[in-house]
Order: sequence, then structure tokens, then C-alpha cells
Amino acid sequence: MSEKNTNTEPEVPALVKKAPELLPLWDWWVKEGRSTVMMLVVAGLAVAAFYAGRNWLRGRDVAANAALVNAYTTEELENAVSSYGSTKVGPALRIRLAKSYFDAERYQDALDTYDVLIEKAKSNAAFADVAVVGRAYSLEGLKKYKEAEDAFAAYANDAANTSSYLLLTAKLGAARCKALAGDKEGALKDFDALKAATTDEMAKMRIERMTDAVKRHDPKRAALSLFDAANAAAAAVAEEKKTDATKKVEAPKKPEAPKVEPPKKPEAPKVEPPKKPEVPKVAPPKKPEPPKAPAPAKSTPAPAKK
Repeated sequence: MSEKNTNTEPEVPALVKKAPELLPLWDWWVKEGRSTVMMLVVAGLAVAAFYAGRNWLRGRDVAANAALVNAYTTEELENAVSSYGSTKVGPALRIRLAKSYFDAERYQDALDTYDVLIEKAKSNAAFADVAVVGRAYSLEGLKKYKEAEDAFAAYANDAANTSSYLLLTAKLGAARCKALAGDKEGALKDFDALKAATTDEMAKMRIERMTDAVKRHDPKRAALSLFDAANAAAAAVAEEKKTDATKKVEAPKKPEAPKVEPPKKPEAPKVEPPKKPEVPKVAPPKKPEPPKAPAPAKSTPAPAKK
């Protein structure tokens, strides 16, 4: 049995044999050339995949932005969150979906959506703040007033939120939930403290409206949202102010002069035109009838001779 040739080096091509100066290039190709080319091919594929992925993500971001603008119904927002929840506009889509749930009184769905948003938006303070306050509102909608009060108060008492635009909203929410939980007097004291601590007129108006709503709230009556009560009170106050302003501005009306109707012109008597005399109808003369000839006398038969 003959020994197998264990030499795996490729045979030198005839071109290289004819041109010995190509031998170094051939040696490089045999040792490193193939692996280098393979690396270049892989690198090219990676670059192509990178640009293709980037273009795909750009297209997905464009579609996500379009969904954020064009989705209105709860179902449309649910589909948008399902498709684009992981994009840059995902938090904004979830906020809109949670608000849609809340407006439809689907408070548990709103609470779950806000919980997911809080978890995913930790690095984005703007979205996280809205989610925390929205979660407290959802607890209030579920009539979990103590939990809602604690959630509002936790946000309001956080030193990181001292300049937040939602700070007053959280403080009002905490006092409102305290009233809903049964401590109406404590809530009114909180409202008074808030009003004394602020110099902003708009903030004072918000506090006064909420205070008035809490004062009017009667838990024995049919359940009525404090938001609706506050809106109704604000509308009543605005209507009263409008009425007072109208009374001050309106000048006294001048008495109206009696209307004098002009005398009617006498109607001219109607003159009927004279009727034309009727011409008597004259019958045409009848034609004289011709005289009738006398009828011939009947002859009597002669008596028979004896």
C-alpha cells in the first residue's frame, strides 16, 4: 500500500512559474490572502447590514410619529403602542393611551399603562413625572383614595420636584383625596395653607376653585366627580361675573316712542259702467201654410132595383 501524499500546499500556477517575481505574492495569498478576503467580505456585509438597519429604524420612526399624530381612538392607540412602543415616541404613545383609558373610566387599564410607562421612562423625567401623577389620578378613579393621596403626596414632597409644573397639581390632588376619604376639614386646612404660601394669582384661583368644590361636596348625594364640580363652580362664577359686567356696561334704554299709523286714504267709490240696453229679440215671421184641399166626398152606392 503506497503512502498518501500529506502535502496540502497548493500547486504553484504556471503563471507564477513563468514569472518568479510573483512568488512572494503567491506565498502571501496562500498564507493570509484567503482569510483577509473573507474578513473583507464579512466587514462589507456588516456595513451593509448596519445601513440597512439604520434605514429601517428611520422608516419605523417616521411611521411611529405618524401614528402618534393620527391615532385618536383607544383601539388605534392600542395598535400604535403594540407596533411602536419600543421606539422613541413609545412613551408619548403610552401617555395618550393611558389618558384615553382614563377618559373612558377604564381606570385599571390606565393604572397598568402608567405603571409600564414609569418602568420604561426612568431616564426621561418629563414622561416619568406625567406617569407618576397620572397613576395617582387612576387610583383616585378606582376610589382608592388613601393610596391616591399617598401617591400625590409622595410626588409633592420629593425635593427633586420643587420646580415641577405638576407640583401644585399633586398638592391639590393630595388634599382632594383627603376630603374624599372623609377628612374634609383637614383638606380645607391644606387648601388654606397652599393659598397662603403662594403669590401667583392663577395658582390662587385654582386653589379657590378646588376649595369651593370640596365645600360643596356631599358624599351622601349621588357620586359626582370633584373635577365636574370644580368645572361647574368655575362656570357659575364666570357667568356671574359676566352678568355683573353686562349690567354695568349696559346704558338705560330710551323709552320707545309710540308708533303713529298714518291715516288711511278714503277709498274712491267704485262706479260701475252703464249696462247696454238689451235689444228685444224679434222672432222671424212664420211662413203661411198652404190651404188644405177639401177631401173628396164619399159616394153612396145606388139602391138595387127590384
